[in-house]
Amino acid sequence: MPITTYTAPFEIIMAEDNPVDVALVRQAIHEHQLNCRLRVIRDGAEALTLISNLDADPTAPALDLLLIDMHQPKRDGAAILDCLRSTERYAQTPVIIMTSSPSRIIEEMDDGHAALVYFQKPSTLAEFMELGAIMRRVLGVGKARDETAHLADGKLAGGVA
Repeated sequence: MPITTYTAPFEIIMAEDNPVDVALVRQAIHEHQLNCRLRVIRDGAEALTLISNLDADPTAPALDLLLIDMHQPKRDGAAILDCLRSTERYAQTPVIIMTSSPSRIIEEMDDGHAALVYFQKPSTLAEFMELGAIMRRVLGVGKARDETAHLADGKLAGGVA
């Protein structure tokens, strides 16, 4: 089955301070042929400011996906998620929470909004590349965008459902 590329680029924000993980995410996006603009934010305080500024700007583009590393300098991933969910325009934005170590607190998070998917950072490159496939599913690539609104919350470890 051929991979369908969405015609307009998806808008994705990634809150991640580790340059290796950023490079791996870019590689997964490329490998899975996701047509997107990836904006990388290097710390939690900067992510909070960006989300607030986007929400206040009626001309700002739609945000299709937020990738959050839970361990950020200045403010953690939970603060970023709370900020996103409190916005008027972006409260229903799908989120993939990336973490290197599972935590009961993270696993028990249920914000009751849009898709919230957990991705435990794996130890192999092949497993990390599965993040691209997960992103495609969350974004509904190959499906009508309305179908993604009903995506059930998921928990993924190393790219395996």
